[in-house]
Amino acid sequence: MKKVLFLCLITISAWAQTDTLHYTFGAYIESYYGHSLTNPQSREKSEIFYNQTTLNQPAVNLGLIEFSASKSNWTFRGDFMLGTYSQKNLASEPGLLKHIYQLNAQLQLAPKHQLIVGIMPSHIGLESAKNRENPSFSRSYIAENSPYYETGLAWSYSPTKRMNLKVLALTGWQTMHRFRPALGTQITIQNAKGLRFNSSGFIGDEGKGMRIFYDNYVQIPISSRFLWTLCQDTGFESGKFWHGGATFLTWKAKPSLKFTGRLEYFNDPQAIILVESLKDVSQSLTVDYELKSWSMLRTEFKHSVKWGNEISMGLLLNLSPN
Repeated sequence: MKKVLFLCLITISAWAQTDTLHYTFGAYIESYYGHSLTNPQSREKSEIFYNQTTLNQPAVNLGLIEFSASKSNWTFRGDFMLGTYSQKNLASEPGLLKHIYQLNAQLQLAPKHQLIVGIMPSHIGLESAKNRENPSFSRSYIAENSPYYETGLAWSYSPTKRMNLKVLALTGWQTMHRFRPALGTQITIQNAKGLRFNSSGFIGDEGKGMRIFYDNYVQIPISSRFLWTLCQDTGFESGKFWHGGATFLTWKAKPSLKFTGRLEYFNDPQAIILVESLKDVSQSLTVDYELKSWSMLRTEFKHSVKWGNEISMGLLLNLSPN
């Protein structure tokens, strides 16, 4: 971790003195209230979940203070967080590291090449830690049980405007302070009509044998109002495997009103990636209403075979310039 921070500081000091330094500041917050209709006395979700985990009382899932500085072909980003997401998902990180969302330096090596050094959002999967960027209010099983963040070096190459390739040297599977060398890959392709394909991989030893993991998703614009998304995960470790999948159908009824249905499954019978074995199928419906360009109300109705029925509501405020 100290080496990563040192590299970030070195990159900042290397900026050309004649260039103008540009700053941006922002804030982001997502509050929520969740209730289990099946177990109405529950105060918290199972520990296999990392987002919207508190039940029957309002809480903040993620609050961010965002900062960036850019000069010439360099950009430095430092985003710091609080909320129940960071308490749960970064529980293994020591001290102040629990509050780092990202801390990295980006260098545009050439028009088609970029290098990122530091702590950054994960390259894996469709869904991120920021709820506003996701199709459904709750995260799918495959999002909750794959990395949300990573530490290391990422080299990005865009041979065309519609294709991007990425290779990463990482400190492990979602960690800042621990070092277990790992590699990551990503390929993203998008055509002129908005069809998008993404395939991401990870390989590294997490202490129980070599872990090999792949995530794939495709987004298919059916029309100007309908978007269909298919996602699939497969992981292997010590001769055992887990897998999951999800499909989303989003209908933009109005510019300010959107509906997203999700059907998903997850199967980890030998508790490789989870703390307990799990096999489940769930369905959900998310209703989004945009109050302003910077504020959104989200409501979700969810049913799963294992956990029963839940309802969640959230208010998202995005005061970031980008």
